[in-house]
Amino acid sequence: MEESGSRGSSTLGYLVVLIGVAGFVLSCFLPYTTVPGVGGPESPSLPTFSYYRLVTTIPGGGTAHYEGELLFLFGGAATVAWVALAGLRHGQHEHRRTPSILVAITVAWSLSWIGVLVSGWRFYDYEVGFWSMVVSVGVVIAGTIVVWVSARHTAHEPDSAGGPEPPRVAVS
Repeated sequence: MEESGSRGSSTLGYLVVLIGVAGFVLSCFLPYTTVPGVGGPESPSLPTFSYYRLVTTIPGGGTAHYEGELLFLFGGAATVAWVALAGLRHGQHEHRRTPSILVAITVAWSLSWIGVLVSGWRFYDYEVGFWSMVVSVGVVIAGTIVVWVSARHTAHEPDSAGGPEPPRVAVS
């Protein structure tokens, strides 16, 4: 009975990770920060920009630059989502290493984004996009922790993805 409870926790963890990734992607398109000096003297309020717009609208950038920025923004999130979907898809026949792979990818992705978010830390001029990015990264981390803890408590059956066990030769 404890095994199915742990599997349910693992499934919940993968879903939380996917919700966090979806929130992160959405956050990239929400108002992120104000940019002083862009509105001009005739503009009474400063314009706000999404993180997507801040990263992808650099003057002189060509197609390769734009594609590189898309990979920067969404490549890690897509990888985290792919592993979480693999964990959900396999259900009780989940590969033994999927939780470990999710932890490794989440650590690399979340540390990178925590670094990006903290590097320009100015508490006073961030908009909802910044704060939702912070929360989304935290949600992915929390979901990954749930997957990891539930995987450690689950007694795995023989790995169905590994194929049958090799025949044993009786030595006489």
